Amino acid sequence: MTDHFLTFGIDRTFNVDRDRLEKRFHELQSQSHPDRHVSAETERREQALAESSDINAAYRALREPIPRAKHLVELYGFPISDQKSVPPGLLMTVMEAQEKIAEFENAKDREAKQDAMNELLAIVEELEGQREAIDEERDSIAKKWDTSMHSNDAAQLSNSEKEELGRMAQLISERAYLETLRISVTAARHGKPAFIQH
Repeated sequence: MTDHFLTFGIDRTFNVDRDRLEKRFHELQSQSHPDRHVSAETERREQALAESSDINAAYRALREPIPRAKHLVELYGFPISDQKSVPPGLLMTVMEAQEKIAEFENAKDREAKQDAMNELLAIVEELEGQREAIDEERDSIAKKWDTSMHSNDAAQLSNSEKEELGRMAQLISERAYLETLRISVTAARHGKPAFIQH
């Protein structure tokens, strides 16, 4: 896996200075942009194109907090795709949401539809509250991580560091699940098809 932090020459942290990151992005792009190498040999032009593509991928991964956190934990061997456990409380919310979406879609009169709509709104608010709680815990872990020095070698991490990264991976996975559920419920409230996967 390519280390995008290394591409930009920055430490593996959950939070980065976005202005500095953008400045570094422009510096790297100006050095390797394919337009600067149009008169070069074919091999150099292809290399410049590959470098430019790598820089763009690195920038996309690092500029936003969630993709950056996902990249960081994956670098240490905690792939988000392996985080399949959904908290039992969220499963209840999923079942409730599916039930209310079905009620909304099958409502025969305006009053029943409005009642189901109000219940869906309450579910959206609950999901947003859960997402905020996840984001608070993510921020807490990120601040703790960012204030310490860490090895780039996963084998050199302490058990505590591994626990933090594992928990971060789980939170990112849960947040993605919550976001998908929130989008599905919101779509249903607006009369669009709602697909809830779990």
